[in-house]
Amino acid sequence: MKENDEMQRRRLLAWACLAALAGTAKADDKPAPPPLERVPLDVPVGRTLDGNTLRLSDFEGKPVVLFFWASWCPHCRNELPQLERLQLAARKERVRVVAVNVEDRDIFRKLHRGLSDKMQMLHLYDPEGVSAKAFAKADGVPYTVVVRGDGTIAKTMSGWCESGCLEDIITHVNGALAAGRAASAAGG
Repeated sequence: MKENDEMQRRRLLAWACLAALAGTAKADDKPAPPPLERVPLDVPVGRTLDGNTLRLSDFEGKPVVLFFWASWCPHCRNELPQLERLQLAARKERVRVVAVNVEDRDIFRKLHRGLSDKMQMLHLYDPEGVSAKAFAKADGVPYTVVVRGDGTIAKTMSGWCESGCLEDIITHVNGALAAGRAASAAGG
């Protein structure tokens, strides 16, 4: 019995590794998509566990950091605590960090139990890839998008980087906050 469990665990690990490699492979014959510059404010960001769809407009013009991830991705799991620290430092009323899981509802439901009680960042899922498509998500994860309050894109980051990513995200979030303050001052 234990031998079968060990074999099944090894098979699952092998499949996860293959999936990770396939997700990061780049086809030479595919043209690169144009850079993402703006998304409509009514674009879906993801779904809550109870099935409600949240849209970018639900964040009331605040900058939003979207982090697309999967539980089988070790780099994604390593970045979640860093993004949680960003959410804590930035406060929800100024910036929202949203972790969008790209797996199905059953996996998300299991993950949600452990994450939602421990973290202040918002956890959603995108099983059909609607949000991923709207935000021009690359084939692999992790994928991060910093969106200004008006729907313009401040930064996209595809894949994992060893260092400097969080600082880059913070720089773009600060720029988005400054742009929002400037727009408010000009309009009022």
